[in-house]
This record gives sequence, structure tokens and C-alpha cells, in this order.
Amino acid sequence: MPSDQELDCSGFPLPPVPADIDLRSYQWMKLDLSRLHSSDFIHLASNEEFGAAVKLWTESMRQVPAGSLPNDDKILACLAGYRGSPRRWMKVRTMALHGFSLCSDGRLYHPVLAEMVLDAWGNKTQQPTSSPSDPRAKDRERLRRWREAQREKARQENAQSNRTEESHSTQADETTETFQDRFTETFHETAETFHIKEREREREGEETLRNVSETFHEMAGETFHETPQPEPSQMPAATREGALCKKLRALGVRAAPHMVVVQEMCTRHSDEHILAAAEIALEKKGSGIHVGYIAAMLKDPGRSSAKGAKNKQADGPPNRQLIPPVAVGGSHYVKL
Repeated sequence: MPSDQELDCSGFPLPPVPADIDLRSYQWMKLDLSRLHSSDFIHLASNEEFGAAVKLWTESMRQVPAGSLPNDDKILACLAGYRGSPRRWMKVRTMALHGFSLCSDGRLYHPVLAEMVLDAWGNKTQQPTSSPSDPRAKDRERLRRWREAQREKARQENAQSNRTEESHSTQADETTETFQDRFTETFHETAETFHIKEREREREGEETLRNVSETFHEMAGETFHETPQPEPSQMPAATREGALCKKLRALGVRAAPHMVVVQEMCTRHSDEHILAAAEIALEKKGSGIHVGYIAAMLKDPGRSSAKGAKNKQADGPPNRQLIPPVAVGGSHYVKL
């Protein structure tokens, strides 16, 4: 058969595949076994012819364009495995090239191989570049599927988060509107109630302080410590004990009208006796003594006179010796 350059192929049909298809890096050949076993070729070809045809099919996938063969018997004999045996090649040539036809580009094409080429060219980007025997091919494929699952999971989480944020924003708007409505309706009542409760708390605090103060005075008794005077409205207008305590405090004696010792002294002694005893006590102890010390002196006048003998000799007149107790009419003693 003449070579590509010697034969005019302008009248032949166009190639069934594009001229730029290159599948030399493609490692697979999709062979339809059901279609092959139902064809006339497998029943007519001998084993040698079938073997030569399969070699030409596989070699055509490595040509450019893929799925074609050169129209040259020497090259075809080499591709079919008959290098240096042209006679044997000529015996199997007709069945080995079964289905191939010459096209306008001067090359041989098979319609079934052209379908396989176009299908492989469309799936080339998805075809693994490694050999199936590569031990790491499965790991890479598993990693690829895991990454796709992670990306899909992230997209779903983002979508769920966006929906949740929108729901929360809507609920917050509704809650704000409801709160503002309720606050507007109950504002006046709340302000009035607040002032009423404040006045009640102040009144309760004043009553508590008054009760604590009264309890403290009752528990003090004779261990009195100087405390602020009670309000004038709570005390009698004018009493003998009050006038006496004023005079004693003026001299420097700690005394108060409500003290039991003061009331007992007023019952048993006159103001002159008490003031005289206070002057003697102040000369002995100095300012700041307790009224109880004066009461003790009045209960035991003999001892006070004995102790004060030296002072009387040194001081001389006026004579401040205490006289025996004298009953005073009109007791001012008040039971607590």
C-alpha cells in the first residue's frame, strides 16, 4: 500500500476524532467485552489474527491523534509484532485491520476505537495519574474523599450558623419590642410604687433605731456610760433629779436623771448633802468621777469623816462634815 505522502486522500471522509487528541499519558482502555463477543470479527479471526488486531488497537491509543494508525505496511507490521516478517504480516493483515478505514488526513481510523477515545478524552481530568499497583493510590483517593466530605460539612455548618443567627436576630427584635411596650405601660405605676416602698423602709428604719436605743438604756443600769440626751419631748418638763444632775455635771461628776443611784440619793438626802459629798469626793479623786462614788460616801458617812479628818484640819473652815441622813418630804423616786 502506498505511504501517506504518495496517496491523494482529499476525497476520503473526515477523521472521527479531533487531530489534537493525545492520550499517551492515559493508562486505561475501556474495552466493551459484550460488544466484542457479539461481533463478527471474533468468530472469523484466528488466534494469530486476533492477537495482531488487539496489538494494533492498543498501539492506536498511543498515537496522535489517538485511535488512529499510520497507512504504512512496514510501520503496521512493526506495531503488530511482525518486524522482519512481511510475509506473515501480509497473511494476517486483512483481519488485523478489520473495521479500520482511511480518512482524509491519510490515517486509518476504527469507529469503535473512536468512541472509546472520545469517552476517555472527556474523563481524562478524572483519571488517576498513578498505576493501580501503586500502594499509595488508595491512600490518596481516600484522602481526596475525606477532604471533599470536610468541605461539604463546613458548608453545611456555615449555612446552619447563618440560619441560627437570623433566627436569634428576629427573636431579639421581638423581645425588645415587647419589653418596650410593657415598660411604657407600667412605668407610672412602677415609679409610684417605688416611692411608697422607700417611705415605708425609712419609717421602719426609724422605729428600729428607736427600739434599739430604748433597749440599750434599759440594759445599761448602773454601768452607765455617757450617752446623748434623749429628745426633750420624751423627758419630763422639770424634775429634781434633772436639776441635781445638771449641778453635778457642772462640778465634773458623771450623772444622769434616769440612773437608779441618783433617784435613791434624791429619796434619802437633800440636794445640799449630795452637793457637799460631791465637793469632798472631787477633792479626793478629781474631776470625772461617777455618781456611784458619791452614793457610797452617803451610805457610810463615818468612814468618809474618818478619812477626811486630815483634810478638815488642813483645809479649816468652812466645815464640810456630813450630817446624818435626814428624811426629805415628797419622794421623786420613779419605778422603771
